[in-house]
Amino acid sequence: MPLAVALLCHPIGMFVSLLAAIVAGLYAAHSHRFVAVFAAVSATLLTLLAFLQLAPSASGLAWLGAGVVLLHAEFLWPTAGIAGLLGIAGSGWGSWLLLAGVEPWERAVGAALGTLVLLAAVARTMRLRTLPA
Repeated sequence: MPLAVALLCHPIGMFVSLLAAIVAGLYAAHSHRFVAVFAAVSATLLTLLAFLQLAPSASGLAWLGAGVVLLHAEFLWPTAGIAGLLGIAGSGWGSWLLLAGVEPWERAVGAALGTLVLLAAVARTMRLRTLPA
């Protein structure tokens, strides 16, 4: 089995490719540049390949998506930090559910790092909205 496919067959590899697709998609949606869109499409196709090898948790995907939406809501509207905390909790729980099948300490570290990456990506893409064109 090729190394790239072997990495995608592991739950951590699948989770990393999903995070890369989300981050690239967020950046492509706000920057409107060809390279960003190409990277987002490529990362999404790799994630779909990983999903063919290892079925993701539907509730984990839903929690992760809800967390990203709530993080966006925190930056767009004044919610006094409630949407941000719920977004961090939702994306952390979704990451935990998606990393089933690995050691508990790896799940905890992966969920924490994944949540921090998503928070940084949402903050950066919201910063792109305020920069002059």
